Amino acid sequence: MPVQFRKSITIFPGVRLNFSKTGTSLSIGKKGAFTLNLSKRGVRQTTDLPGEGLYHTSYLFKNKGDDKESEKKEERSSEEDDEKPARRTKRAVRERSSSPWGFFVFVFIALFFFYFGADALGLLPPNFVTNLLSTLTQWARQVGL
Repeated sequence: MPVQFRKSITIFPGVRLNFSKTGTSLSIGKKGAFTLNLSKRGVRQTTDLPGEGLYHTSYLFKNKGDDKESEKKEERSSEEDDEKPARRTKRAVRERSSSPWGFFVFVFIALFFFYFGADALGLLPPNFVTNLLSTLTQWARQVGL
């Protein structure tokens, strides 16, 4: 039976630093709702229904080269490349272009840390989110949305 190791340290509420045998990761969010996990494997989101035992986990971004199967596929494809001339496909072009999702995830995480940091230091009024949402709703009504 293989040996397992896992340790989690809470940095501040909603942010945990996780250590395991395979590496470290950072989890953002509370258990029982929505959690982002940033690790060397990629960015994984987990959505949970509290008390029901139902959850959904998926990767927003998955780093390449983590799976042994992908390494085997690369070896096979390199052997096949020697036999056939290389052909450009739409997939190969798509892999080279960058996705805007990385920027959105970065902005979301930065705003998350900024908000909770300011809240922890007492720099935000107690009804900041309510006021922000009501202002956005008023702007949307003025525009006609």
